[in-house]
Amino acid sequence: MKKTMLSFILLLMGHLLFGQNIMTDQRRFISVTGSAEITVPPDEIELKITLKEYYARGNHKIDLPKIETKFLNVLDKHHIDKESIVFGSAESYYWYYWWNYRNDDLKQKSYLVKLGSSTNFLSFVQDLNMKGVTSLRISKTTNKQLQTLRKEIKISAVKAAKEKAKYLLESIGEKVGKVISIEEVPENRSYYWQQNMLSNSVIPTNAPNDRVDNVAAIKLRYEVKARFEIE
Repeated sequence: MKKTMLSFILLLMGHLLFGQNIMTDQRRFISVTGSAEITVPPDEIELKITLKEYYARGNHKIDLPKIETKFLNVLDKHHIDKESIVFGSAESYYWYYWWNYRNDDLKQKSYLVKLGSSTNFLSFVQDLNMKGVTSLRISKTTNKQLQTLRKEIKISAVKAAKEKAKYLLESIGEKVGKVISIEEVPENRSYYWQQNMLSNSVIPTNAPNDRVDNVAAIKLRYEVKARFEIE
């Protein structure tokens, strides 16, 4: 008897919950997307610089220590702190380099160098235009305000979604109500800006003048999907 009553109660609760879901689904709503974007100059960049031995006239090999000495002199000239230099060993990609350079007797070494706003980026790169420096590329750009800016564009994207719902509904004589749900678009899609993507909101940046000149700005974009009741 107790088992029968328990089964009946569970069945009744299931029907009640199902009925509530139906009522919820019957609410009138509007689904919209909201987006925001911001452009901020980097105040720090990370360069990956590769040095490699080479042969001079008379088949004389210029070894890595001599090239490194010239490289470090360039760093000193531009007052770059040695603590900002990280040795990026090619051995971390051992099998790749073994296969591609197994018959090459010229050694090479990679460095990661961080540059701040006090460094003249263009002048620094020009001074590295010398034999022995075989590769130079920007591996990372950042700004110390990025975390704060990400929060700002998320808030702006939600506000943009509500504003879009409002003017769309007003065009047909309806009013926007309470929010039902807000869904974040995964960040790996939101933070990669493309020229063919237009945002509902563009945020002006108040980033300080600490910036690295002659380097492309960082562009952040964020998008949300929101659902609002129709009053």
